[in-house]
Amino acid sequence: MESKLEKIKKLKKEKNIVILAHYYVDEEIQKIADYIGDSFYLSKIAKNLKEKKIVFCGVSFMGESAKILSPEKKIFIPEIKASCPMANMVDLYEIKKMREKYEDLAVVCYINSTAETKALVDVCVTSSNAETIIKSLPNKNIYFIPDKNLGTYLSKKILDKNFIFNKGYCIVHASVEKEQVLYMKKKYPLAKFLAHPECEYEILKLADYIGSTSGIIDFAINSPCQEFIIGTESGILHKLKEQTSNKFFYSVKEDFSCKNMKKITVNKLLDVLENENTEIKLPNEIIEKASSSLEKMLELGEMNKFKEDYDLIVVGTGVGGCYSVLNSNKEKKILMITKAKLEESDSYLAQGGICVLKDNKDYESFFEDTMKAGHYENNEKSVEEMIKNSTKIIEDLIGYGVDFEKKDGELKYTMEGAHSKARILYHKDITGEEITKKLLEKVKKKENTLILEDTTLIDIISKNNICYGAILKDNRGEIHRVYSKNVILACGGIGGNFENSTNYQHLTGDGIKISKKNNIKLKNLDYIQIHPTTLYSNKKGRRFLISESIRGEGAILYNKNKKRFVNELMPRDYVTKKILDQMEKDNSDHVWLDMRPIKKRGIDLEKRFPNILKRCRKEGYDPNKELIPIVPAQHYFMGGIEVDLNSKTSMKNLYAVGETSCNNVHGANRLASNSLLETLVFSKNAIKDIEKNIKKEGMIK
Repeated sequence: MESKLEKIKKLKKEKNIVILAHYYVDEEIQKIADYIGDSFYLSKIAKNLKEKKIVFCGVSFMGESAKILSPEKKIFIPEIKASCPMANMVDLYEIKKMREKYEDLAVVCYINSTAETKALVDVCVTSSNAETIIKSLPNKNIYFIPDKNLGTYLSKKILDKNFIFNKGYCIVHASVEKEQVLYMKKKYPLAKFLAHPECEYEILKLADYIGSTSGIIDFAINSPCQEFIIGTESGILHKLKEQTSNKFFYSVKEDFSCKNMKKITVNKLLDVLENENTEIKLPNEIIEKASSSLEKMLELGEMNKFKEDYDLIVVGTGVGGCYSVLNSNKEKKILMITKAKLEESDSYLAQGGICVLKDNKDYESFFEDTMKAGHYENNEKSVEEMIKNSTKIIEDLIGYGVDFEKKDGELKYTMEGAHSKARILYHKDITGEEITKKLLEKVKKKENTLILEDTTLIDIISKNNICYGAILKDNRGEIHRVYSKNVILACGGIGGNFENSTNYQHLTGDGIKISKKNNIKLKNLDYIQIHPTTLYSNKKGRRFLISESIRGEGAILYNKNKKRFVNELMPRDYVTKKILDQMEKDNSDHVWLDMRPIKKRGIDLEKRFPNILKRCRKEGYDPNKELIPIVPAQHYFMGGIEVDLNSKTSMKNLYAVGETSCNNVHGANRLASNSLLETLVFSKNAIKDIEKNIKKEGMIK
């Protein structure tokens, strides 16, 4: 006998119907849908599909939005009575009253609203583009409908507008209570709390990330964190679990579901496919008026941000990009972009720590350790510049709230390979995350800086070896020429080009490729560092780094016979070669790392390396009880775009910092925990040089 799912698949094919499903519908519906996403994403999909019949598995306003954008198509929903209570919490007469009361008024409508409401407003917004669109409006007064909670959240971010709120709210998100969040945070102390802005503001203040449904999913999937408390409808858990195999997700409360979304069942989906009896129909007049507010949203949300000229474009949101922005003149207009999400930089993944000159007595040994690790191919002036500025960098970071480990009120230092003494500051085993997160928090508060995610640098604008801006591709695939007085490339390394790397896979050397295309000088392109210790896995994708600080605290490497074969604290390239030689000798695809000696030194593994232990356990290994398999993998790029001590490239007005640059500070092999320091020192130098050399000359177009 033919099953219901088989019937659905058969009917889809026979009738050439496409099924769209919102993240909040039941898992069994999501599994058979052709497209899954949030309401506006699915509406845009509906508009671009060639098929003329679409079943929208969601509540009524979603089907209406799809119909407004695609009036020539037949849009069905499985349950016509599945409505959104918040969408109906609007008094249409109140809109007229507000227009009469306020002269300089824009009526801004959340997309979670009825077609009739959309027909009466100036512009629609989504939770992801609302801030950008409202900021672009000339109006001083904003009547935000229907969601008072989203409106309140936006009013805290857009201080130059006067918000008037409607009394509507999402009954699902508004049900989250502060006590529930605090309970879950206490229960899962390492978990990040991700909240939808439809939650009440006191809930949002507790969140580690606030974003749309899609934003929450993207953040959780791409974040290096392993545990998350999800502050939105539980239907997205299916997508999260589907996309990850080694992460844990906890709903912030029990039965966190939208009852109207759950009205969409397999039986009702089958019924609408068979009978086509629940079509969304709207008067032409409503479609015409409502489409205006939706089209304006598209125009403002996607285009305004690329139309203006900037004082500075920063490509990258790691520590180099963030520190560049934070050191810039607050009066400068800055555009900061990343091809992925804000936290998806290799800076965020750095575990071990950051070097610092503890006192003047350590200068010679710090200098010698750096030079020796680099096989004395380093630029001595670069090394000197990095070391002498390290103390000020650390002072800045502490001022930004970076929480380095302390003992009795004094900073603690750890040891790593090729260091003659302990000079590395750290925060547990997530130093990069701690620094990057604190810098990003400050950058987000800078009113002069616009940050764009999912925006790719595809070229620079140049003439006569002078840089005048950047050519960017937005998240819709559209190309924009954006002009700027200066451009800083802080776009990371090349690990995405390797099968096995500790880097994010989207880091593919974009800045270097573009520089080569524009005849900008490059240097040491064959200087690639292989990290000796990453957690062995037969799975494809990014390799999990086992920090060098593990060996600095006493961990030991063993061959297959459980015999030690190398001095673990030698430079990275030396240890890597010894491991690879041992693997060949053992006819094995890994060697072993023993963390248990660390405990014998009186160090609590659980407190010192919680992130590493957690990941090892998820892969089936307990470092407290057994050896773990490790293998070398690509980690860092010492070469890059050739720059001077001020991070200037061979092209005027173009700068490069961090792993994408090369002032030869690392020589042929980087010393452990010098990467964050180098990036910060020379990012600051870049801004100093820019501020000194800005000329009052027009930009060519």
